[in-house]
Amino acid sequence: MGKFNLEKIQKILNETNLDGWLFFDFRRSNDLALNILDIPRDSHLTRRFYYLVPKKGEPVKIVNGIEAGHLDHLPGKKFTYSSHASLTGHLSNTLRNIKKVAMEYSPLNAIPYVSRVDAGTIELMKSFGVEIVSSGDLISMFDAVWTKEQFEENKPVAAALTDIVKLSFDFIKNEISANRNLTEYDVQQFIMNEFAKRKYFTDYPPIVGVNENSANPHYSPEKDIFKPIKKEDFVLIDLWAKVNKPDAVWADITWVGFVGKTVPDKYKKIFNIVANARDEAFKLVQTRFKEEKEIRGYEVDDVSRNIIRDAGYGDYFIHRTGHSITTDLHGSGAHMDDFETKDERLLFPSTSFSIEPGIYLTGDFGVRSEIDVYISPDKEVIATGGERQREVFAIL
Repeated sequence: MGKFNLEKIQKILNETNLDGWLFFDFRRSNDLALNILDIPRDSHLTRRFYYLVPKKGEPVKIVNGIEAGHLDHLPGKKFTYSSHASLTGHLSNTLRNIKKVAMEYSPLNAIPYVSRVDAGTIELMKSFGVEIVSSGDLISMFDAVWTKEQFEENKPVAAALTDIVKLSFDFIKNEISANRNLTEYDVQQFIMNEFAKRKYFTDYPPIVGVNENSANPHYSPEKDIFKPIKKEDFVLIDLWAKVNKPDAVWADITWVGFVGKTVPDKYKKIFNIVANARDEAFKLVQTRFKEEKEIRGYEVDDVSRNIIRDAGYGDYFIHRTGHSITTDLHGSGAHMDDFETKDERLLFPSTSFSIEPGIYLTGDFGVRSEIDVYISPDKEVIATGGERQREVFAIL
């Protein structure tokens, strides 16, 4: 999320007892490195480059002779290569006194979001006697940390999303009570209009799913594809937005409602299980930071998933518990995941992520309850935004 900062990277390397961080790219294969190194998205990258940041001292650039200028904006000594022999010679000399370096690699591909360096390149580095470790935690420490300004800017957006959900339920109530035709797409566009009023940005229209569509986690209505909304329908709304500027961070929540005055027990039952899974996951993060103990992404997923599994619905929780939140909606920090991956990355102060367990009963309905979590620089664990949902909203 931030501009390249040599001092910050070297501080991280010393804190993690690593000799260096070795960035590698071939034909834009490593978007994580390109982001950290401030290489423009439209750069014409057709050859391999390496950039070694040692824990102290001057960085080293190894670039191809016909693309020698791509790293000129970065500090360090530059070596150019043309032949394979000259490349391996520069690498050998550069890594001569390096024992352990981080690269965008994940052992056994446990965290594919981090795996950007191919196996052959890892083998080549090891041939020089270098131990390669994952840069996953380093990326979180450098690229997933929010500034104080970002947090302050995010707070009103997060609160507004809760208000917009309630306004959306009021919109449904008013339209249904007036016996007017109403669809998922209508509610989606109502939310988009609310974003426009507040000058918020979203990368994709929100999810509004009715009945069986709520059981599809990534369903979204379109102009010509939607279901009507009627009395006695179950409705899921998932919306996300941020201030409309590149360095703004996201807010992302999910609520559910029932188009009636009294919510049937079958919806209450599933919601209560999901809400309990959400709250116990949040409580685990709070407890670990209060006790000054480390916590990793997969552990958060385990807590919520075990609650849903113990209730007999484990097979119906079909995604991870949460995702990192940065200037990207699905950010570069740790995800709350021991399902799709085993995310062993640590949770750090000044980072944010969602907690959003769900139960999806295909062909009937699905419940997801999503909150955003921010860990302050002082290690206070905060649920951002307005109130978290405590019961299925009775829309009428």
